[in-house]
Amino acid sequence: MNIYKMEVKKGFKSMLIWSVICVLLTILFMSMFPSMQDSGMQQLVKTELDVMPPALLKAFGLEDAPDFSKLKEYFAYVFQYLMMAGVIYGGLLGSKALVKEESEGTIEFLYAQPVKRSKIVTMKILSATTLFALFVIIIAFSSLLISFVVKSSDLKVIDVIKDYILLFSGFLMVGLVFLAVGFVISVLVPHLRLAMPISIGFFFVTYLLGIFSDMIEKLSFLKYFSPFHFAMPADVVKNGIKVSCVVLALSFIIVAIAATYIKYIKKDFRI
Repeated sequence: MNIYKMEVKKGFKSMLIWSVICVLLTILFMSMFPSMQDSGMQQLVKTELDVMPPALLKAFGLEDAPDFSKLKEYFAYVFQYLMMAGVIYGGLLGSKALVKEESEGTIEFLYAQPVKRSKIVTMKILSATTLFALFVIIIAFSSLLISFVVKSSDLKVIDVIKDYILLFSGFLMVGLVFLAVGFVISVLVPHLRLAMPISIGFFFVTYLLGIFSDMIEKLSFLKYFSPFHFAMPADVVKNGIKVSCVVLALSFIIVAIAATYIKYIKKDFRI
């Protein structure tokens, strides 16, 4: 039984649905970009931003008054919402990976196969990672094509590609963190109906921690517990991805995957 192929096949349709939704949202938002180059629209956006509390602007990466007439700054703003949806998808992929057989009553069939538990975990991780990587690639290429259509004639294609490589590298990194944490959730909870809301809740709780770290100086340390803030799009297009954030992300992933193997190998299944 090829667990990897089976899992990729089972999750492919769902991945395509998520991809199509995100691509359609990208088309919707990016179609508005040409109007952002109008001076009247720029002034309107600036006026709206000026009345917002500074702390709130900082929380959403708008404290430096992004210039929405520039493609990379406008896309970075749009991209943060696409990235939210994407990392939630990554978390859901992981959170249902190892618990769905128990929930569906098919764990006895899987456990009866001549395959070690550690290999089951490995194949599930590889298949989930493949699906998430395909999801990111589809959105990346779609975003590039859409951006080539709406970009100004004086903007070089290579510059757009460089900016987007950075943004989507950060997206992939953060998504894999939530994917790995999802696997931990998958081996800890007894039922699929608990795994998915817990995974979504984990995202929103850690996202709020990141917002509080930006709004309250004394709580700045909380950003280290907010994976989404490891690669905030507005920061990435200006400063790139920090090495410290890459190290933190890798630490999250390694610890989560190690915990998944340890717990799954020792787990008593409900047969």
